[in-house]
Amino acid sequence: MTSEIWDLYDGNGQKTGRTMVRGEDVPAGLYHLGVHIWPMNSRGEFLVQKRSMTVQWKPGIWAVTGGSAMAGEDALTAARRELREELGVDAGEDELRRIACLRRTNSFCNVFVIKIDRPAEDFVLQKEEVSAVRWCDADRLMRMVADNTFYNYGDAYFRMLLQYQRTHR
Repeated sequence: MTSEIWDLYDGNGQKTGRTMVRGEDVPAGLYHLGVHIWPMNSRGEFLVQKRSMTVQWKPGIWAVTGGSAMAGEDALTAARRELREELGVDAGEDELRRIACLRRTNSFCNVFVIKIDRPAEDFVLQKEEVSAVRWCDADRLMRMVADNTFYNYGDAYFRMLLQYQRTHR
């Protein structure tokens, strides 16, 4: 298996010309590019995914669809790839709407929303990474966060996401 190579960015989000191998520590003061993709249906529900028990980070917990950009990818390209790999959704560039780019501890996290109306059982899951999906309204999502069954990305993150949801159903 080939190692994933990530581009490194400075604090302003500019590529540095340096790369790193996934699994290594991100050098101090530098960042990699991450993506979160929130499928949202016409009822305002979000599709969430349960991470496979075989993944290294947070096995068995519910989380957002996403991952890291590989070297040479921009955020939109990475989001489209992760959506295709994890859920079997082949989205056009104009279908994904970036709602935020958040500077985290060691990454720039680009948050996307895509409108999708299909039953949860119609998604084609990448079994190595995703064991199940379900549609959740905002109340259920926040109950899952509160009971630690859904990964907590932080209060400000969820306020931003739910504000978008309220205004874009």
